[in-house]
Amino acid sequence: MALNRLWIKLITLALLSLLITGCAGGRGPAAQPTATSAPAQPTNAPAAPTTAPTAAPAQPTNAPAAPTAAQPAGEPIKIGLVSPFSGPLGILGQWMQASAQAEVDRINSEGGLLGRPVVLISRDDELNPAKTVEIVREFIERERVSMIIGPSLTAFALATKDLVTQSKTIQFLPTVSGMAALEGAPYTFRTLESIQLQMNEIARYLSSTGAAKVGMVVLDDATGAEYMALLPGAVEAAGMSYVGHERFRNDDQDLTTQVLKVRELGADALVVGTGNSAQAAKVIIAARQIGWDATIIGVSGLESTLLGQLVGDALEGVVFVNTFRGYQAGVPAVEMPAGYMRHVTSVLKLNSIPEPNQRDLSNIGMSTSTADAVYIWAEAVKRAGTLDSDAVKAEIERTNIPAAESPSGGDLTISAGNHEAYREGSLFFYQWRKLENGQFRYVTITQ
Repeated sequence: MALNRLWIKLITLALLSLLITGCAGGRGPAAQPTATSAPAQPTNAPAAPTTAPTAAPAQPTNAPAAPTAAQPAGEPIKIGLVSPFSGPLGILGQWMQASAQAEVDRINSEGGLLGRPVVLISRDDELNPAKTVEIVREFIERERVSMIIGPSLTAFALATKDLVTQSKTIQFLPTVSGMAALEGAPYTFRTLESIQLQMNEIARYLSSTGAAKVGMVVLDDATGAEYMALLPGAVEAAGMSYVGHERFRNDDQDLTTQVLKVRELGADALVVGTGNSAQAAKVIIAARQIGWDATIIGVSGLESTLLGQLVGDALEGVVFVNTFRGYQAGVPAVEMPAGYMRHVTSVLKLNSIPEPNQRDLSNIGMSTSTADAVYIWAEAVKRAGTLDSDAVKAEIERTNIPAAESPSGGDLTISAGNHEAYREGSLFFYQWRKLENGQFRYVTITQ
């Protein structure tokens, strides 16, 4: 009976999460925190600070003194943010907006950019690619924005690529990991781990554990196609053998057949080929039910606390790769990088997102990658001394921000030949473990 109830939960949650797999190349937002008020709507007005939630992390001990910079004046410099603010991915836009607004507020408190104030303009694309194109066109032609954040899905980024490139508008993609998004896009940069990087790092980790043969059970969608194209080469380059993969559809419920086939191929490590937590749960459950003790590892989407609700004790030991996750992994406040601590504390003071609690801050990852985009762009504008897109682009391509300084807590490096902010060796590995109270929490196991 317990198993039947579990499958009912899986079916329901899978239907609700079908759209999530396009986000961040498979990374979907974690379970949405309970809101004490209606979600914030996109706006171009700064969010008013409010009293920090009682569960908010401690203030950083190296918090800067009150700014003494002159107040910015003159025509505002505009940043455009396009993302879903409604529907199943509405929480994504809310966290991205909070992140960008926290950085804009910081910039303005320090005198603005080039002596001018910075303004954030947010628009809800309602998960409609046609509307996304319309919004990006509005940003470029009417609002004259100096930088665009988003769109939030790979397919939507591809739909707007020509507009961005032809107008020479600086663009950052903090929630898109599909490889095609940066191809032929000279003014576009990514502040998220790409699919290629995730595959390379997963292979590197498995090799370090002594794995010899790697297989994958993969969701048959556009993101899964990239996993299938990139993982074999990464595994071979790490000195292991790739035995093959088995695909499954969104509506497949029992994946025992697919998992058994991969095991029969001789795999001693299983890659979960989806970042959608409801779909990943089906792979994990099938592997544990057949008694397979292989290493189970996946992409960043496996950080979702929803997994614990779906798979129960089967989650024990599952590994995933991601960027720095200080609060979620229980890193002591004194060990937090200063830039990360500053940014997260600022975000949690805003009232533009559902109030998170201390133990479940999975969605803060959407915040830090967006903050990195604003931070990198603003520093480049300062160095360039102008908003000219070619001059700013050249300065962005000289980015080298240490982990102690960046909002995400990660080392950020961008060059003319590589517009990816994250490089090999800059990600972390986390493992899910069951606590004494019966709940699950992931911990950092290696970088």
